Amino acid sequence: MIHRRRPVCIPALAVLAVLAVQASPAAAQEPLKILDVGPVAPAPPRIDGVIDDACWKAVRPAGDFYQYDPVNGARASEETQVWAAFDQDYLYFAFLMKDSQPGRIWAELTPRNEFEENDSIKVILDAYNDKRTSLEFEVNPKGVQKNSVETIWKSEAVRRPDGWSAEMAIPFKSLRFSAGRLAVWGVNFERYIHRLDETDFWTDVKRDLPELQQSGELRGLAGLRPGYNLEFFPYAGVRTTEWEGEKDTQAAVGLDAKWGIKPNLYLDVTASPDFSEVESDPFIYQLSPYENYLQEHRPFFTEGSQYFSLGGGGGDYHNGGVSLFYSRRIRDPRGAIKLSGKTGGFGFGILGAVNKVQVEAGEDSRDSYFGVFRVQKDILKNSQVGFYYAGVRDGDVRNQNAALDFSFNFSDFYYIRGLGALTYNRGAARSRNGIYQLDFQREPDAGLQLSAGFQRVEDNVDVSTGYIDQKDIQSFTGMVGHAWRYSKGLFKRFSFDFSGAVRQDSHGNPAGQEGEFFFWSDLFNRMDIHGGFSVGRSKYQVLDSGGELAWTPDYIQTRGGNIDIGWERGGFLKEVSLEGSWEKRGVYNEDWTAVVPGAETNIEGQIVLRPRSNLEWSVEGGWVRQTVDSTGAEAFDGLAYQTALHYQLTRSLFLNARYFGETRESQYSLDLLFGCYFGAGNVVQLALKKSERNGLLGREDGYSITLKVSYLLRL
Repeated sequence: MIHRRRPVCIPALAVLAVLAVQASPAAAQEPLKILDVGPVAPAPPRIDGVIDDACWKAVRPAGDFYQYDPVNGARASEETQVWAAFDQDYLYFAFLMKDSQPGRIWAELTPRNEFEENDSIKVILDAYNDKRTSLEFEVNPKGVQKNSVETIWKSEAVRRPDGWSAEMAIPFKSLRFSAGRLAVWGVNFERYIHRLDETDFWTDVKRDLPELQQSGELRGLAGLRPGYNLEFFPYAGVRTTEWEGEKDTQAAVGLDAKWGIKPNLYLDVTASPDFSEVESDPFIYQLSPYENYLQEHRPFFTEGSQYFSLGGGGGDYHNGGVSLFYSRRIRDPRGAIKLSGKTGGFGFGILGAVNKVQVEAGEDSRDSYFGVFRVQKDILKNSQVGFYYAGVRDGDVRNQNAALDFSFNFSDFYYIRGLGALTYNRGAARSRNGIYQLDFQREPDAGLQLSAGFQRVEDNVDVSTGYIDQKDIQSFTGMVGHAWRYSKGLFKRFSFDFSGAVRQDSHGNPAGQEGEFFFWSDLFNRMDIHGGFSVGRSKYQVLDSGGELAWTPDYIQTRGGNIDIGWERGGFLKEVSLEGSWEKRGVYNEDWTAVVPGAETNIEGQIVLRPRSNLEWSVEGGWVRQTVDSTGAEAFDGLAYQTALHYQLTRSLFLNARYFGETRESQYSLDLLFGCYFGAGNVVQLALKKSERNGLLGREDGYSITLKVSYLLRL
């Protein structure tokens, strides 16, 4: 569903926040299910996946799972049983996943955290019991782990004639919890059965309600001492680099550290970090004067990112084209520190970083300094209000940004979200520097769908710490639609909507109107088909003689359509997708100083093959072509593509190869990574990166080879 937003001024946000905090809390609800956990006896289990330990024989298992998908609320097709126990150091779980067709159990041998659409079992722990935050621990039948936060825990799984079984030992040092609130934790268990495309939960989780609001309760934990949790990840390596004919070999050492100051308060530090294992960025064509948004893959910035989200958005700091902190601004950190946690219903994150700045030849090198502070207060049943600050000092540049935001959930699937932000820059005008959003949504899984919103980004907004896709714009949006859910037949779910948008510049001058029809369909054969068409007219922003964005005086008529087909199967032909679109629109010249009526065609496709459970090969590409209406001349033609191979030789040994390329300027990047994991956090890896691409300082051509050893020390 498309999210729509409408602004509200900062004083109004403050009033809303105060009123919400003073509102009466929701009435307490009876737990859906209770799992009583006791001390492990006579001895802890051996974590081998085989449920034959004496401690499990003395424990009554939990069961009676419900379907979440495809038939919400129906009894699970296959039986699942769960055992639980604890001691001073670990929380233990054992699982039996029965399967009437054990030969069709699907599991891949992948790196940690990277399997998808596999048979699996997951533990969801809400250690605060606040119905808002959780940690997840998941394992597939080959024993591959996946977790929502990178941490240390033990697990193993084995196949059985009647299905498969698994065991987990989760250290309390790896959990965030309040030592004074051990009596009740939220808990749920989720099983996925690939051959049935079925998701089951221990509790009866309804689609229209937040999942954590429907958890069961884990009771019986007592006498736990939070313990002292200090982790060091030192690394040592050597790198040989050759760029533009200049060769350099350097040794390097660095350190990542994590300190559990309290079970619900963590300090993360990185010094001289190395990201040689992080894949290169794909090629994205620049077809407008607006900056392209790139996803963050560096572990220090992705872990705990939920504490830095804005306006109820996702953990990648990005919210509807607006973010006050875009971690990719810290391109080459010398070091960074992050404090995050939750206490008393307050979740918060504090981040500081020193960044090495690339400079032109002849300039003195310098550093930039980033600071981010985020605090969010839980209110009512499933709502939050928060404050956000992000600032940077880079030479003479001083940029500071502050925001108030909220997310209110009421009557199950009704939401109101919004934010108000102001940006400040040294020497710049302190007027017309605001960002405002307000969004209303009615989001049931089936039935009437509604949304309405407004977003305003004023013309003097300048966020050096964050990302803004477009400024000097305000838009009014609305949507009405309907969705149907089916238990059998061809369609699993079908929906459509009609939406409209009216755009203006931030002074209220008209800038465009658009209407759109869109449909979504999910089929029982694992195929998704989405598509639609739109019609409207639009003005465009171009660069003026001073390099500033200015609106064109005339409209360009727009219309177009698109179709998107995806099919996930598992096995040899694992996944296939194809998307195509055609649009009448404005086409920019090469320096974005003018725009003329034209047409754009986009075709994207991907195929993923899995010939063996430990071998995967994928190929994908995106082609875009633009033409000018008046002459028929080609304004742009380019193909960006990539191919990737992953070979997991054993649970520990792996090989990754990835090649990115594009045809317009003959750029490419090649990443090779060979490594060996020998325990959580311990790795030896050899990385090769070779590329020829356009950089900030011109064409870059060369390679780097890095040998790196990292070892985890936990106190």
